[in-house]
Amino acid sequence: MSVSDNNVKKHPDRGWGFMEQGAIGLAYVIVAALVVAGIWKLFSAKDSALEVTSLQTMMSNGTALKTGNGYDFSSGASMTGFLIQKGGAPAGFTVHGTPSSGTATLTNSYGGSVVMAPVATNGYNNGFTVTSQRVPQAGCIDIATRMMSAGSASSMIINSTDFSSGQVSSEAIGQACTADSGRTGNNTLVFTHNG
Repeated sequence: MSVSDNNVKKHPDRGWGFMEQGAIGLAYVIVAALVVAGIWKLFSAKDSALEVTSLQTMMSNGTALKTGNGYDFSSGASMTGFLIQKGGAPAGFTVHGTPSSGTATLTNSYGGSVVMAPVATNGYNNGFTVTSQRVPQAGCIDIATRMMSAGSASSMIINSTDFSSGQVSSEAIGQACTADSGRTGNNTLVFTHNG
């Protein structure tokens, strides 16, 4: 015979409490934020690599524009437009306007304009520059370092700092690249090709 105790109260299982659910919810939010930050960092690195490749392609394609009269263009707009018209615009840059018109323009992956312009020395256009605007600080440092270490340009200007003396230190590049304004880059990079 079994004896049952009628004085024992049974409490129904009420599941997880509010505190447990809140802690798990907070953990999900933190993990999601870390994933988004990691993806953002990957896309930023991709932009710099794409930008370097596009600038190197543009410098290479620009040398093909030289004639017996040098780089015989009256302005950066006409030289850039002709490069696009000829099919020499890098795939990493966005073309604005009709490519066949000779007046189309380019923007980089950061939304800044990209212009190729002739450089006159003693009245003869024997070189050209490629200017890329609105580059963020991290991209500025990465792009400038990669372009100069690869020997892609004869000289470089970051904002108003001229690096035409040859060797450029990473520290000097970091000091020349300025901080962003919110999500907009403030840096202008000018790469020069002589010859």
